[in-house]
This record gives sequence, C-alpha cells and structure tokens, in this order.
Amino acid sequence: MTICIVDQYFSINKIFLRAVALWPYHRTKFNEFQWFFFLVILITFILAQLATFLTTECTPNMTIKIMSLALSFTLYLIKYVSFRVNADTIRYILERCQYMCDELTDEGEIAIIKECGHEAKRFTMLMLLYGASNIMITCFLPVFPRILRTFTSINMSGEQFMIDIMREYFVDQDKYYYYILLHMDVSYIIGIIVIPATGSLLFGGMKYICGLFKIASYRIDQTMETPMFQSAGFSKDYVIYKKIVHAVDIHRKATELSDKMISDFVGTCCLIMLVSVTSLSLNLYGVHQAMMLGSAMKEYLVHVKCISVSVMYMFIGNYIGQEITDYHNHIFSSIYNMKWYGTSLYIQRIILFMVQRGTENFYIVFAGMFVLSMENAAMLFSTSISYFTVLHSIQ
Repeated sequence: MTICIVDQYFSINKIFLRAVALWPYHRTKFNEFQWFFFLVILITFILAQLATFLTTECTPNMTIKIMSLALSFTLYLIKYVSFRVNADTIRYILERCQYMCDELTDEGEIAIIKECGHEAKRFTMLMLLYGASNIMITCFLPVFPRILRTFTSINMSGEQFMIDIMREYFVDQDKYYYYILLHMDVSYIIGIIVIPATGSLLFGGMKYICGLFKIASYRIDQTMETPMFQSAGFSKDYVIYKKIVHAVDIHRKATELSDKMISDFVGTCCLIMLVSVTSLSLNLYGVHQAMMLGSAMKEYLVHVKCISVSVMYMFIGNYIGQEITDYHNHIFSSIYNMKWYGTSLYIQRIILFMVQRGTENFYIVFAGMFVLSMENAAMLFSTSISYFTVLHSIQ
C-alpha cells in the first residue's frame, strides 16, 4: 500500500507554509519576494517596539515590559528565517521519510508508520486551531468598539481593546490608527502561522523517527518467530540473521535522520531555548506587575499569550525528544527479551554485540548543552522561574 506522506499527513502544513513562502518545493521569484516582504514586516514591527526606548524613560519596569513582547516576536523571526535557510534540510527530511515508507512491505510496519502520520496530523490541527483562536482575538478586539458604535449608541474607545504592545512609529497614532493596527495584525498573523506550521512539521519529522525506531523494535520482536523462508531452503540461522540486519538497518537510518536534523537546526534550537527562557521570565514578571497594579484585561492577555508560546515550545520540543529516547531504548528492551538461548552461538554473539550498544543512552542533543528530555524541560521552567524571582526581588 503506497503512503504519500505529504498529501496524507502534511497537506495542512503545505497550505500554510505556502502562505508564508516557506514551503521548500516549487520556489519562484514571487516566493522570494513574498518571503522578503514578510521578513521586512516582522523586522520593522520588532524595531517599532524597540524604538520606544528612544521616546520613553527607560525604567526597569518599562524595559522589562518592552522586551517581554519584543522577544516573543523575535521568536517568530528566528523560526521564519531558520526555516527558509534550512529549506534543503526540510526537503531532505520529507524525501527520506517518503523513501523509507516506500520500502515498507510488512502490514504491521505500515500500520506503525500510519499511526505516526495520524498523530502528526492531529497535532498540526490542534496547533493551527490554537493559532486561529489567537488571530481572532488579536484582530477582532481592536475593531470591536468601532463596530459597536456603528450599530448601537454605546461609545467605547478602540484603545480599550487594542492589544497593549509598546511601539513607536514617530507619527500621529490616532491619525494612522488603522495603518498601525494593520502592521501589528499582519506581523502577528505571520508569526502565529509560522510557529504552528513549522513546529508541527518538525514534530511530524521527529514523530517519523519515533516510528522508525518502533519498526526496529517490531522487527526484533518478529526475529524469533518461525521463519516463513524455510520452505525455500534457507536455514533458521540465516533467516534470523537477515531479520536482525533489517532491524539494524532501519535503526541506522533513523539515527542518521535525527543526526541530520540536529546538525542543521543546532543554532535555531539554541536561540529558541535562550529566547524562550528569557521571554517566559519577563512575561511572568509582566503578569505579576499587572496583578499588582490592577491593570486592564488586555495587559494580562498579551502576556499570557506570550507565556503560552514559550511554554508550548519548551514543553513540546522536549516531549518529542524524550519520546524518541524512549522508543530507542525500547529497541534494546526487545533485544533483552529475545529467546537468544534458542539460537546458534554465531547469532548469540550478534545479540551480545547489540546488547552492548544498548548500554549507551541515545539523546537528541543540541550544541552539547540542550538535551531534549522532560528533565531538560523541568530545568528550563525552573530556570525561568528563578529569573522571575530575581526580577521580583530587585524591583
């Protein structure tokens, strides 16, 4: 049964990545222009936030308020640039996953890889649903009072509902209200499309690595079953040996694919982790300040949304890294449970060699610093809370 992973499991990603000029196939001059145009929008909106330092007294609280939101948009920018720079890597990952799926013939193995594809697609839909809800809130709230004034006698200011992001355009903000609002909304929409679409595609790629490790475990479990090739004149040891070779081969391909992702996204991952930890600390402080000062709901809203993005990235990235480690370790659990005593001495030596490889834990490690695991997620959250505590103590 043929599996087309792009059409069956990454079709939603394809639509949204094309919308922001990040789909790695069929790149045209228009795509290049579109990507550059969106890049300028993101950069100028970050600069508009940082320009506030030129016109506002730089108190510690004001600095934290500006940087807490600017860092969240910096996270969007990092992902947007990284995915464009690593377009060849994304294409390689998709093509390698497709190639390995085409090699599968066993129904059990096909079922495993389909399950991984469905999980990746469900995750993509949840992420985009989260993004759509954020877009609706951000874009609709500032316009709501003006709509209300049009159809009713209720008079409300648009500034009451405009997302509270400090920014400076050096123009009359009342006169150019809609242009400023459009700039903010487009920047936010680009970011909120980029984060789920790129993140879920990488999640899907890592989920396929989990599937390949699971297939390796499945092949190990099937090794000692009665060989169906006996009728063809093959010996039992030969068939067991070939099955072990097939299991080791797909394990090798999975580790090569993970190593490719690690080597090409090492810079991106390190930047995202650093920015996420800093952004989480500053936005926790922002929520605390809003509570202490009894600020309007819009201040809570913007900080909570920034917190959700940072927490989501730190948790999901480390969760899928932990899942890859667990599936890899399960391969060696399957080896330990093999009925090795029913094989020849030659096969037992091969099994012993495989068991020795299992003494080394497999982790997704970026730059020798960030290990994707639930322990690392807890450490990052703890670090963010520690920084928040320091900020609170020195206010």
